[in-house]
Amino acid sequence: MPRRGGALPVSDAAVLGCADAFARGVPHDRLDRLRSRTPVVWQDGDAAERPGAWAVLRYADVEHALGRPQLFLPEGDGVLHGPSAWAGAGRGDPDALPDDEPGRAPIDMDPPMAAMLDRIPRGEAVDFVRQVAHDLPETLRNTLAGGLYALLRHPGRYAALRAGRADEQLIDSAVEEMLRWWTPVLQVRRQVRRATEVGGVPLLAGERVALWLVSANHDAEVYREPGRFMPERFAHGARPHLCFGFGGRACLGAGLARVHLRAFLVALLERPALARPAGEPVMSRSSARHGFERLPIRWNG
Repeated sequence: MPRRGGALPVSDAAVLGCADAFARGVPHDRLDRLRSRTPVVWQDGDAAERPGAWAVLRYADVEHALGRPQLFLPEGDGVLHGPSAWAGAGRGDPDALPDDEPGRAPIDMDPPMAAMLDRIPRGEAVDFVRQVAHDLPETLRNTLAGGLYALLRHPGRYAALRAGRADEQLIDSAVEEMLRWWTPVLQVRRQVRRATEVGGVPLLAGERVALWLVSANHDAEVYREPGRFMPERFAHGARPHLCFGFGGRACLGAGLARVHLRAFLVALLERPALARPAGEPVMSRSSARHGFERLPIRWNG
């Protein structure tokens, strides 16, 4: 969860490969320090048995690498990058999402989000992840849960969005801000094709880089007060976030992801009253995927 505290007794760089460090939310304080001091830093291999890589943390450097797929080759390492498979697209592409939960029905292009929210009984606590959105693919479920969590954490902004829900530009901006603030895929991997450099650090052919999308999307050099959820941010000309990559190899499912998140937000804002937290959320233990094991909510209206 985007917050600025809870440092663990390990070095900033060591946090990058430690899934336990993300069990209480993205350690943005650590990422902030690394971006300002060593924005390209070595990241050790992790428990998922992925090899070490050069962690790239600044927006400009992440954008640079994403925009040069001929130099930074995507790796099919099992880390999900955007919801390509929601559209059934990108088969064989390492950036495309595999069907991460086989047997799921295809995602509707006109998603029935209001019907999904009707699963929440009035006045009762429910787990959004396991009881409401349980039949959605993991990355879509994480995206919707992250957008909902942004509203739960910022009830004043939530109420203002509900009051201004007729403003199409504001709703579109809020969708982009949810994606930026939450960033459902934290990092993606690339392999260096030939010798180059990023952020002043020389890279050799065959070395790997970890492009930290969540760090780029919280880069204070690009986004004012990046830790704040500001629904109007993208209506005022903010630079595009990097949730879905950049350039010709941007995620094929980006448009579909936005369709679902926008439909979800509209359905939330059309419901009477506001959703409220109904207990402490439990974050996923992962330094690659950004989601919840449980997200208890309640609707009193």
